[in-house]
Formats: sequence, structure tokens, C-alpha cells
Amino acid sequence: MKLCKATGAGVRALICLLFMAAGCCQAEDLLGLYRAALKADPQLQSAIFDHSAGSEVITQAWADYRPTVTFDYDKVDTTQDIIRSDNPVFANGNTSFPTTSWSLSITQPIFNYAKLQRIGQAREEVKRVDAELVQAQQDLMLRLSEAYLACLAAEDELEFLRAERLAAEQQLQLAAGREEAGIGRPVDRYDAEARLASVVADYAAAEVALRDAYEALYELVGHYPAGLASLKEDIQLQRPHPENDQYWADAAAQYNPALVVQRHAVNVARREVARQNGGHFPSVDVVLRSGSQDTGGTLFGGGSEVETRELMLRVSVPLYSGGAVSSKKRESWANFHSVEQQLTRLLLESRRQSKDAYWSVVNAIKRVQALNKAMAAQQATLELRRAAYESRLETAISVLDAERDLYSVKRNLAQAKYDYILNGLRLKALTGVLTKEELGQVNNWLDG
Repeated sequence: MKLCKATGAGVRALICLLFMAAGCCQAEDLLGLYRAALKADPQLQSAIFDHSAGSEVITQAWADYRPTVTFDYDKVDTTQDIIRSDNPVFANGNTSFPTTSWSLSITQPIFNYAKLQRIGQAREEVKRVDAELVQAQQDLMLRLSEAYLACLAAEDELEFLRAERLAAEQQLQLAAGREEAGIGRPVDRYDAEARLASVVADYAAAEVALRDAYEALYELVGHYPAGLASLKEDIQLQRPHPENDQYWADAAAQYNPALVVQRHAVNVARREVARQNGGHFPSVDVVLRSGSQDTGGTLFGGGSEVETRELMLRVSVPLYSGGAVSSKKRESWANFHSVEQQLTRLLLESRRQSKDAYWSVVNAIKRVQALNKAMAAQQATLELRRAAYESRLETAISVLDAERDLYSVKRNLAQAKYDYILNGLRLKALTGVLTKEELGQVNNWLDG
């Protein structure tokens, strides 16, 4: 929102002084900053690495059901002494000999209920991390839009206060001049001084708020924008289609990325219950073992070289493990119910948030329409009060109040437009349809 070219230029110059070296500024738009945020935002980068790590579970789960191959090699030097023997042939003596052995063992699981359930669980975990990455990408679009519009709102505030300060200074000069000419009252000058001091204090606070808003944007994009493309005066305001809050609540209940993630989390927890139940089931493995042992001697003389091959079907039946299996089953059931309750909570939140976003968009449109009329009426009121003051029919405070009310309306009008944009984006994010194209639509409303 711009009061005038001079005011907008002044604010942009201030931003350059705050964040950049002296020189000309090139305004950046929302899509340009989004491309930068895709590379710079730590939260998104963390989500990408989490996705890479989480995608490995399927390979690890299948690895538990594939053959395990083990090779062992031993070389031993043995020394033996006869201390006592009932056999008179070996009454005393000693010997020393080497032994070399190796073995190759291959184990193939045939049936293991817990490991089979782990494979299905891993598939659900991969679906969950995929959904988490989608959620993180949409969250970045929303966070960037919020930070961008917060910067524009902070710039607007500075513009409005700068214009209000200029008007208060002019009113103070007028009141002081009329007092010196003997046609004004001291109270008019005091009112103007008080209002000017108040605006100066608000302006100082607005400068801090602007710095903070740009710092928040820096966290996302990794650099200070030299300037931002501002919102156009006239943007096309459209109600959500269809105009039915229940439609959007139902869409959010089905496609909200947070709910998609949580549903997969419930499936993971359900699979964990089944996996822990497998602690009572028998397991069947096939073991193939081949080995060789070369012994250089024995206590009784002579060495040997023996090769061994074994094929074994091994059935293991767990009987008792100190109560650990039953404890883990109870733990998995409790975790499953906890995750289910979290899903229920998110469903209720999603219903409320989607309806709130829908009605916030509708309300923002009504506010913009009403505030446009209010701004025109307040501008006319200010002009009338200025004329009345010059005719000594109004006091200075009435003019100052009219100026303050005008900038308050302008401030509220700008915020209503930002609320319209943000709540529209939130509504799309809640229903899982927030995309780069949606950012492009907002970008078209910026005066680049």
C-alpha cells in the first residue's frame, strides 16, 4: 500500500540504509524469494534429510528376511601338559601344535512373523516420510508468505506513521503561527506537540518492527532483500469456491497434510502391535554351514584335517523371556491408542481451522469493501475539519484526530488485504492444494 511516491521511496531508502550498502535497490518478489528459500531454509533442508533417512527403513526391513552369510577364520596355537592321568600310557608328557579352521554359514529365514510385519510397517513409514516432506514443502510456502506480508505490513506502518508525522508537524507549524499572530490558542499548539511526540514514539517502535520482520525473512531466504515488491492497490477479491464451509472442512479432513501424516503414523503403530505379537510365534530358518579344521597334532599324537558340511532346519519356539514380550505388547497397544487419539485431535483441529480460514477469507472481503468506503468518508471528514479549523470553527485536536482516524482506516484496509491473502493460502494448505502456482497468483498481485 502506498500513500504517495515520495513516501514509498522514503521507506525503501530507509530499508536500504537498514540492511544494504548505499546504492540503488532492486525489489524482490514472492516467487524469487521462494526459490531462494528452497535452498536456504534450514527447516525444509532438515525435512529433506529426514526423508532420505526415513526412506532407508524399507531396505533395512527386507534385509532381515534375506540370507545372512558369515565367514569365520581361526588360527590357534595349543600347548598341553599332562598333570595327572589314570592311563599309564599317558602318565606324563606335553605337546604343542597349531590349529587352523574356517567356516562359512548361510542362514535363510523361512518364517518369522515379526520380520514379515516389519516389512509392512516399513512401507507405512516410507509413506509417512513422503507425506511429511510434502507437508514441509507446503509449510515453507505458508511461512514465507506470512513473513513476506509481515514485512509489507511493517513497511506500511512506517509509511503511515511517516505521513502522519509530517501532517502533525504541519499542524504544529500552523498552530504555532496562528498563536504568534494572536488568532490561535495555546491549547492547539500543545495538542499538536503532544500528537507529534506520540507519532515519533510510534515511528521509533515501527522501525524496530521493520528490522525484526526482515530478520524473520532472512531466516528463510538466507539474505536481506534490498526491497520487496508491494501489493497493488486493486486486487481481485474472490470468495472461496464452493461457498460452503462444510465442503472445505470435509476436504481438510481428507487431504490435510498433517492428517495424512498422522494416518500413516496410526498404520505404523498398528503394524507395531502385530510385530510385537510375533514374539510368541515360532521362527523357522534354513542353515547351511561348511567348514574345515586342520590340526597339527594332539596330546595323544598325530594331526588331522577335517572338512564338514551341514544342512540344518532350525525351528525356534520362544517360551519365556522374563515377561519382556508381554510388556512390549502392552506398550505397543498403548502407543497405538495414543496415536489414534492424536489423529482424532488433528481431525477436530482441522475442521475448526478450515472453517475459520474460510470465514476469515469471506470476512476479509467484507472488511476491504467496508474500509474502502470508510477511507473515502474519512478523507472527506479530514478535509472538512481542516477547512473548519482554518475558519476557527474547529479545534486543532479535532483535525489531529481526523488525521489519526484516516491513517487508522488505511492501516486496517491494508491489513484486511493481507488477511485475505494469508487466509486464502492457509485454506489451501489445510486442504493440501497449496502449490507454487498459488504463490504465483499472489505474486501477480505484487507491483514489481
